[in-house]
Amino acid sequence: MQAAFEAAQDLREQVGIADLLLPIDHLATRVYSQNREVAILEYLNLSSYYYWGSYDIPDQNSSTNVTKSLHYEDVLQSPAKVFTAANHPYFCNHLLQIPSPTESFVRNFGPRLHHIAVAVRDGQSEGKTNIDYVVSRLAECGQKFLLQVIGSEQEGLKQIFSRASEHTSLIIEYVQRFHGFQGFFTKDNVADLTAAAGVEESLRSLEQEARR
Repeated sequence: MQAAFEAAQDLREQVGIADLLLPIDHLATRVYSQNREVAILEYLNLSSYYYWGSYDIPDQNSSTNVTKSLHYEDVLQSPAKVFTAANHPYFCNHLLQIPSPTESFVRNFGPRLHHIAVAVRDGQSEGKTNIDYVVSRLAECGQKFLLQVIGSEQEGLKQIFSRASEHTSLIIEYVQRFHGFQGFFTKDNVADLTAAAGVEESLRSLEQEARR
């Protein structure tokens, strides 16, 4: 494990992104809809975090709920903890006729960590925003992504999801905030990310069924 870690560090240096990647921005867990409030309250009781706010995405049957540290406003000093859950449980799908990417993930993999978000330093490299530069260099190394970089400097942030790891099923998100922006998502961004992850998880589920 140590050798793999050191090789990854060396690769970051070689491709010129080591100085652009900052600490973890947030950790995102997916839970069943009926457990959302209990999970958030449990976490608040066990930690020095507070409920920061939520984004509801009706057309993706999902809500994203953010908690942040009481002691550090900057998430780079203490990463935010995000809980995502469906608004309506999976068994309502045939009545509501809406997707359920969050609940599908929990059904397939259990309530667990879904992605780790790594912050990207604000600024530009070689005429590109740093996140676009980082993604292009990672893509050259063979890393696959679920969609293009979304968002804009005007909106305050840009984001992207990698493909899930074949070893852990974890997704890595890269996020660049502009000019001190403190928010986590725009509604369009989080809807696009949720939809892309849902498509990825559906394909992996089909692949697993085919192997059986």
